[in-house]
Amino acid sequence: MKNICFTLFAFSISLTASLACDVCGCSLGSNYFGILPQYDKNFVGLRWYYSSFFARMDHNSEYMEDEYSNDTYQTFELWSRLYLTDRIQLFASIPYSFNQMEGSHQKVTAAGLGDISVLANYTLVNTGEDVGNPWRHTWLAGGGVKLPTGDFRQQDQGLLVNPNFQLGTGSTDFVLNTIYTVRFQNVGLNLGTTAQLNTENPEGYRFGNQWNASTQLFYWRQMKYLSILPNIGMYYETGEMHTDNGIRQLNSGGEVWLAQVGLDIYYRDVAVGFTFKNPVSQQMNSDEVAAIESKERIMISLIYNF
Repeated sequence: MKNICFTLFAFSISLTASLACDVCGCSLGSNYFGILPQYDKNFVGLRWYYSSFFARMDHNSEYMEDEYSNDTYQTFELWSRLYLTDRIQLFASIPYSFNQMEGSHQKVTAAGLGDISVLANYTLVNTGEDVGNPWRHTWLAGGGVKLPTGDFRQQDQGLLVNPNFQLGTGSTDFVLNTIYTVRFQNVGLNLGTTAQLNTENPEGYRFGNQWNASTQLFYWRQMKYLSILPNIGMYYETGEMHTDNGIRQLNSGGEVWLAQVGLDIYYRDVAVGFTFKNPVSQQMNSDEVAAIESKERIMISLIYNF
């Protein structure tokens, strides 16, 4: 799913179209920082996101056939961090998405450029490495913009595909975030939160505002040129209902809690990361007919520090 598409998953379902996961909900995925590698360096890297969702609509009618959809969302993201000054970091992400909708009434594939994001973070606190002090703190805060570079007018059989399945939202949206990391010797805790404030696109459709928060407990093990960083934690995301020309859309918005486990490996200037998330609790704003379920998520990353 697009990333990142975020943090949350909102979903829109119509009686004549296939059920689909909210592509916008994952847009925050592109703005997910997690445990930032080698804090004092620039980097460029690739990330791959995978998400899957299942939705169904039980009409309980002899005249209307039940509907279902298995949807998968993959995003290949080029992202980078550059220091503009000692305290200001610039982040940029360029996603390429591949979405598949396998439904009872519709099968659609979408591939192409997604919505590009550019953010800047300011370092509020950075205690650095001090041999005499086992504690280390870093705190960043900032924000940026998500640009409407992805296609949001894709059609299938002459009809506009569900907005949730489009490669982009068609709107210019604004992102706020903060990241705090504390480490005592080899054990640390990473806390992060991101909010996305969405605007209306040229079609009059507006995805609900979204917010996520994560906490990760990690262990840092240094071995000459090689370092490993296993981590475990929780991830939460939520989204408001969507609107279409000011009218609130049923079966959109909700919240989900995911348990996550990961491993980062650093060798000299190269870092490889793996994260797996699995839902433990979720509550979507679905009506009595529709049921929407978020499945597992996977992220794999490769970074070069310079």
